[in-house]
Amino acid sequence: MFDIVIANGTVIDGSGAPGTRMDVGVSGDKIAAVGEPGLSGLRIIDAEGMVICPGFIDAHSHTDHTVFINPTCESKVTQGVTTEISGNCGGSAYPCQDPSEVSEFADAFAQAGVDGAWQSMGEFLSALDKLPMTINFATHIGQGSVRTAVIGYDDRPPSASELSKMVCMVEEALASGALGLSSGLIYPPSCYATTEELIELCRPLSHAGGIYASHIRDEGEDLLSAVEEAIRIGREAGAGVQISHHKVCGMKSWGNVRESLSMIDAARAEGLDVWADQYPYTATATGLGTMLPAWAHDGGLPALMHRLTDKTQLAHLRAKVLEDTENGWIDDWGGWKAIVISYVPKEKNRWCEGKNIQDIARQMGKHPVDAVLDLMREESGAVNILRFVIDEKDVSTVMKHPAVIIGSDATARAVSGPASNGKPHPRSFGTFPRVLGKYSRDEQVILLEEAIAKMTGRTAQRFNLPMRGLVKEGYFADLVIFDPQTIKDTATYSNPHAWADGIKHVLVNGQTVIEDNMLKPVAEAAPGRVLRRGML
Repeated sequence: MFDIVIANGTVIDGSGAPGTRMDVGVSGDKIAAVGEPGLSGLRIIDAEGMVICPGFIDAHSHTDHTVFINPTCESKVTQGVTTEISGNCGGSAYPCQDPSEVSEFADAFAQAGVDGAWQSMGEFLSALDKLPMTINFATHIGQGSVRTAVIGYDDRPPSASELSKMVCMVEEALASGALGLSSGLIYPPSCYATTEELIELCRPLSHAGGIYASHIRDEGEDLLSAVEEAIRIGREAGAGVQISHHKVCGMKSWGNVRESLSMIDAARAEGLDVWADQYPYTATATGLGTMLPAWAHDGGLPALMHRLTDKTQLAHLRAKVLEDTENGWIDDWGGWKAIVISYVPKEKNRWCEGKNIQDIARQMGKHPVDAVLDLMREESGAVNILRFVIDEKDVSTVMKHPAVIIGSDATARAVSGPASNGKPHPRSFGTFPRVLGKYSRDEQVILLEEAIAKMTGRTAQRFNLPMRGLVKEGYFADLVIFDPQTIKDTATYSNPHAWADGIKHVLVNGQTVIEDNMLKPVAEAAPGRVLRRGML
């Protein structure tokens, strides 16, 4: 007699194997039986016509601090995610001296009493241990966060003592359970690091079995050299490499993912541990500050604001941005109309959210470059954008590759409260159902069993999460029951805060957190746990 029996469904176990009609028995927090229909339980969940599969593992997320203000992780669990891997693109909750660095949620942090001044990765994870939350949480340590803590935003190499201190921070984080080290090499101060500096920071990963997860240095015309740099870092440091949200941006470079995937194949044939992850959309999401040259951020936000307000420096910055855009990259991106403002902090500029820069500039009566610089100045640099710069064919090409897994590249959002701000990328709510509905069922890019494996078993294997990712006896009961005929993403760019269709039930560590399409509040169900590298 099991606590819960999920009966009459088709089990797709996360290994890539074909689905089989079976019952799943759950006792406590574990899967106790996977067997022929007819198991007995104190509670029966009828899964007739449904798929029973492992809970989805978000291979690349950015919830970090925001789990403290959105502990249900609403946008993730409602699409079937039971585990998030955060601390990506060079940014992690530790080290972070002040959560107002994540300015979009600064007020909410203050109201929640979150100060963010953790003294170690161990202290941050211990704080999470005490937090009632719906889903499981694991994290990398961010190289950009480490560099900020030791060097600040200065564009210079570290001294020997500074490098040693950064290495020690990485070692402590790994010892505390971090999965690896991430970098965000288009973002200051991550981008100020040389390849050699990154290799030294990654050496501790070799001994600990950690992963180097990289938002590589270029995802446009220099994609291939950026992939080669990531592979070189893994080769020389002896670390596994995870190429984050693999894609190529800009029409001139569309199709180059075929060659970058071949480079991954060659590295794997060499014996290197190289993978990639992907979100299934043709738009990226980032900060408007990425449109400025890296030197504009040298010295951090105070220096940037001085360059945006001092007439002489502003004229120099404007001339450089104008020169860069007129040299063709803006046309390669599809023009200013392909860049959409998704968030601004101040009420006076909220009218910009959901509009593209071409239309915003026209409404302002300004050149688009001046509209960008004015918004950056007025909003203290805290402007988020969407960029529609990816080819749909490339999305399918990347998705088919066997070493590619699925990650949202998004923080956890909600339909109300502080986590419902702006018009963020719909991937926050839609990534996993979009793969299952649009790409697997409707367009048949990949088989359903393969799609599920890319979200579950392979991700658990890749990040060394024991006893997760499979529907298998003795494994933790992280489970999703969904309707394969109706599952789909409903979040759009104009209405991004929308639950997916078709997710019927979700269990985390043996407890139901979604029942009959309804999300339980964290006060009723908070089975989520902190997952540390290689530990149950």
